[in-house]
Amino acid sequence: MANQLRAALYALVRNYRTWVALALVVLGKAYAAWSVTQGVTYGLQDSLFRDKALLLVVLFAGAGVAAFDQRGGALRSACCTERGRAGYVASRFVAVAALALGLLAAAVALDVVVGALVPGASVIAASPAMGAPMRVVAGVLTYLTVAEIGFAAGLVTRGWSAIATAGVVVVAYLALCVIVLIGVVPAGSPTPFGVTLSEAIGFALPLEGLKADVMFTPTALLIPPDPLRAILVPIVWVGALFALARSAMARRTV
Repeated sequence: MANQLRAALYALVRNYRTWVALALVVLGKAYAAWSVTQGVTYGLQDSLFRDKALLLVVLFAGAGVAAFDQRGGALRSACCTERGRAGYVASRFVAVAALALGLLAAAVALDVVVGALVPGASVIAASPAMGAPMRVVAGVLTYLTVAEIGFAAGLVTRGWSAIATAGVVVVAYLALCVIVLIGVVPAGSPTPFGVTLSEAIGFALPLEGLKADVMFTPTALLIPPDPLRAILVPIVWVGALFALARSAMARRTV
């Protein structure tokens, strides 16, 4: 296991997709800073965790770990024994989590730097309420889960392209939204479309970290995240993904 973990962390450095993901984070913050100079402002509901582009980058990075191993033949030695297969899955899950945390840390550091250089460009400074401990935990768990989804999807589909794997995950999510909209959301519901849909899928998907609901009585205040959805749902997802990856590796020979 120790050797597998060292190999996994070393592979992150050699994997060009890791550096592509980091470059995309930098470009995203540069674009955000430029947008502020053009008049864009941040408010109560803005947060790094609600940045959909950053979420897609993390998904791509997780899928990139599986793609790197698939292309580089790293699976061959891992598939020789049952212990090797188990060690491979565990070490890669740890590496993917480290990668996701690293990208989030880079985004936070860049936000601080950009905020110091361009007044009003820091998302963190714009909404201190979004930095509440429970919201940070929910956001981190959401991003970790999304990264593991990307890796597990790449491992199960044996995808050689991180972009294609991430695309499959996004399409599957959109398809789920359509199914929920048709089968779960009541026809003619007076509740706004987005709120109804998010409530319908919120119990099953680990996306509580992306939410920032507001109540306006008497003033605008953020509604605290649901601890069940914020913590338990992502943990269950990671456990299920780990079991799925172990099951997929148990049947592999190359």
